[in-house]
Amino acid sequence: MKQLLILLLTFSVLSSCDRNKSEKNQSEFKSKTELTAETESEQKIELESNQSKNKKDTINNYWPLILDTISTKKEFKISELKHTLELKTYSLNDSSIVRNLAQNGEQEYLDHSHKMVTDFKLLTDSIVDKKQIDRTDFKESLIPEFYAECNLFSTAIDSILGNTIYLTSDLNVPDTGNQWRVWYSIKVKDKKIGNLKIKESNYVGY
Repeated sequence: MKQLLILLLTFSVLSSCDRNKSEKNQSEFKSKTELTAETESEQKIELESNQSKNKKDTINNYWPLILDTISTKKEFKISELKHTLELKTYSLNDSSIVRNLAQNGEQEYLDHSHKMVTDFKLLTDSIVDKKQIDRTDFKESLIPEFYAECNLFSTAIDSILGNTIYLTSDLNVPDTGNQWRVWYSIKVKDKKIGNLKIKESNYVGY
């Protein structure tokens, strides 16, 4: 009987210890879980705050849309057939030319301007052929640093000899004197406008 009582007391003490240990572990796990959740929440808030701050710190300057259209027209003959070539240079409403004006360590400053294009229209009797060019047509003729920031500025017909039309296009970096000129030609064949053939490019800015 005495031995039975001792066994019961021992079992009771051990059960109590296990219960206390389990409760302690559960408490510590809950505390660690809550602490981890709080830390993650604080980190998320801090990250969102930094992203918001960086977004607010970026300055964006948008150039106004150029509403003027520069037009020119030239008549010529190929095998006694009258041709008329019309050029129109104007601005697209797309803000696709982006420059970062910030220096190292400075506040982000992005300058946006609208892409300029030149439309070619060739009229021969009732037949019309069209072609459009922009700065990308001159990429291989310009230095990469200039091309990355430049825009088409103007296009002009220099002369026409037979079925070959000689032209020049100026490209520049907005609001700077950094300007290049490209000399090229196109051929008219079967009443169609051919591809650009680049002859020369050179810096003409100041």
